[in-house]
Amino acid sequence: MTIWKTGIALSAAFFLTACGGGGNDSKDLFSTWTRDGDNATFDFTAMHFGTDNYLSIFTQDGTKCICNFAVIGTQEQGSFAATGCISIPYNARRQPSCEAVNRSGNYTKTDSVLTMYVAGSSATLR
Repeated sequence: MTIWKTGIALSAAFFLTACGGGGNDSKDLFSTWTRDGDNATFDFTAMHFGTDNYLSIFTQDGTKCICNFAVIGTQEQGSFAATGCISIPYNARRQPSCEAVNRSGNYTKTDSVLTMYVAGSSATLR
């Protein structure tokens, strides 16, 4: 998994944990999602719109990171940002892996497909 995919994963995890208002045939944004291609799972069930959320992730090299995560928008579209990512416990050698997760982007959700866009790339989650 590349650094941007890790960033997408973290970002997705943060905004998917919020309460949502999806319709009966639509998956809630703040649900558990699986990324196409590698089946990575993202649990966003504890996230909320417009508040400080915390995202805990593992990078490709196994470093555990915690980040601030924000989601602004609606169930159908919006923006997200992972910032202030640090290694837990702090380790100067592993810290660059966490800093690489600091990303922002946009998302769209249609029914039960979530697409996240970061720096010209996208990831699809179901």
